[in-house]
Amino acid sequence: MSKNNNIEDMLSQLITMVAAIQVEHKEMKQALEGMHQEQKEMKKAFEGILQEQKEMKRVQQEMHHKIDEKETKAEEHHKEILDQLTAFKHDQDFIWEKTVRHEREIHAIKMKLS
Repeated sequence: MSKNNNIEDMLSQLITMVAAIQVEHKEMKQALEGMHQEQKEMKKAFEGILQEQKEMKRVQQEMHHKIDEKETKAEEHHKEILDQLTAFKHDQDFIWEKTVRHEREIHAIKMKLS
């Protein structure tokens, strides 16, 4: 019977070992499922970040477009002001020339009258 006891002990040890392996396998499976879930959450978060990045890029492009429009308008306005200043300068030059001519004519008339 000692052999039977020995075999029973070995079977008991094997059953205990298999049960322990099964428990360990179940724990590892749960851990793996948890890791898969975390991976899915991280992927979802990453996709959200990519979407935000795309939106930021779109907004940035809109801002660049608006800045370009403002710069174009500013350049046009600057040109208009320069054109007006140039016209004022020509008008001033013309007025000065006319004033000088009139002053000379008045002076000439005064000389003739005196």
